[in-house]
Amino acid sequence: MNDAVIQTGVGIYRRVEAARLLRVSGARLTRWVSGYTYWLRGRSAAPRRHMPPLIKSDLPLVDGVVALSFLELMELRVIKALVDQGVSLQYVRRAALVAAVEFKTAHPFASRRVFTDGRAVFSALSTEGNGPDVVLLEPGRVDQVISGRVFEQFLQEIEFSAETSLAFRWWPKGKHEPIVLDPRVCFGAPVIEGTSVRTSTLAQLAGHTSPKDAAVAYAVELKQAEAAVDFERELAAA
Repeated sequence: MNDAVIQTGVGIYRRVEAARLLRVSGARLTRWVSGYTYWLRGRSAAPRRHMPPLIKSDLPLVDGVVALSFLELMELRVIKALVDQGVSLQYVRRAALVAAVEFKTAHPFASRRVFTDGRAVFSALSTEGNGPDVVLLEPGRVDQVISGRVFEQFLQEIEFSAETSLAFRWWPKGKHEPIVLDPRVCFGAPVIEGTSVRTSTLAQLAGHTSPKDAAVAYAVELKQAEAAVDFERELAAA
């Protein structure tokens, strides 16, 4: 691995690792991270059109492979949620540009203000029911995009910095489970909360012995070892 990318507190994820954590195909992730080229239809010359990446990359290549930071991983998580709800990539791209200017950040979809600030790109219309309706604010127009319940999930899974409003810890199964990704611990790999024990390490040992033996070997609780096994099994099946 290139030493230039080994930075404390940033987090480092290869494309295959990010795709596994986000549960998207490698090809889809590559389109979002590196951009893509397509041919225009209905024209004899069929000119090619290039679309730029949806996020700004912080890290250089790792052994010639695209590497993502923790903030980029969090942005891609939001992009996936929007696309899964039927929001077009072109719409997401415009929203990201507006948010980046509004909040003066290169990582707008990793900012808590996108979901909570009254002047945000995604702004609450109502707090009634299961969650606020959310609208997309663009210069000169306001369009409803998606139910606020989707964004409520992010607020339950992600911890944001009080200083920067940017994401800095992610509980991929919710804070009721002991699994967290913290870019300051093991370069952002999934670990048991409060430790530096990777879920992959626990699951691998448990596969050769048992969750109880793995828990004893790494001085964690049995329920934590079992949660790690379940988490890794779900990732492998995705």
